[in-house]
Amino acid sequence: MDITHILVQEHRIIEQVLHCLERMAERCERDRVLECEAAQDAIAFLRSFVERCHDFKVETRLLPAVQAIGVPRAQSAGCSMRHSREDARLHLDAMEAAIELARAGDAAALEAFVEHARAYIGELLDCIASQEDGLFPLLDRIRKKEEVRLNPDNRACANDDACGTYIELARRLAEQFGVFQPE
Repeated sequence: MDITHILVQEHRIIEQVLHCLERMAERCERDRVLECEAAQDAIAFLRSFVERCHDFKVETRLLPAVQAIGVPRAQSAGCSMRHSREDARLHLDAMEAAIELARAGDAAALEAFVEHARAYIGELLDCIASQEDGLFPLLDRIRKKEEVRLNPDNRACANDDACGTYIELARRLAEQFGVFQPE
């Protein structure tokens, strides 16, 4: 399995957690209560798995491979979230800051959590779509034409044990919120 297939599998896990976050936001809006522990777990997953495990692969395996087979820089820009990483972190920081205030019943904190959750979800889904609908098909065409195989190194991140912990966290969130990957 090459790196793009591994990244697509990871995208499904990330999307699962994003759908859990969307359900949290919906419940928060509807019930005026934030499920604080679940929100903290989702943020921990997004900070750790997305930024440290998934992005690690993108930065250390996919980008070098893309550049090595001559994909123009402009076409590989969607390969990485670098351009919007700072915005994503700001949304995560804002959600995290809202949790304790929301726990105390602060209505503005509930609204802030919902607003930043939805903005973050939108950014990540756009990034995933950019990779899967644009860059990955381009890479597939180039690889078939030139019989190139991208690095199949399966390490999930710099620390595989930590990665497994966050995948388990994603599974627990999915069970809690009834969000499951299609078979």
